[in-house]
Amino acid sequence: MPIKLTAELAERLLSQPETGMGYQKVNIILKNGDVIRDTIVYNAGNLELPEKFSEVKVSSIAQIELVKEPVSTI
Repeated sequence: MPIKLTAELAERLLSQPETGMGYQKVNIILKNGDVIRDTIVYNAGNLELPEKFSEVKVSSIAQIELVKEPVSTI
C-alpha cells in the first residue's frame, strides 16, 4: 500500500544515500512508538507498506530511519 510522504519527510530522505537505484530501505517509527522495519521508499517520496499496515497514515509517522546495509567484502 503506497503512502505519499510529506515534504518534510521527503527532504530528510533526499539528504540520505540510496539503498539502490531510486529507492531507500527504511524503518518507520510511528508516533505511538511502534516500528515498521525494512520498508521501501521509492524516489524519496513514496512509502510502500505491507497490506497488514493499511491503517497507517502519513500523519502517524514520527520518524524515518535509513537501514544501514552491511558492506560486502569479497
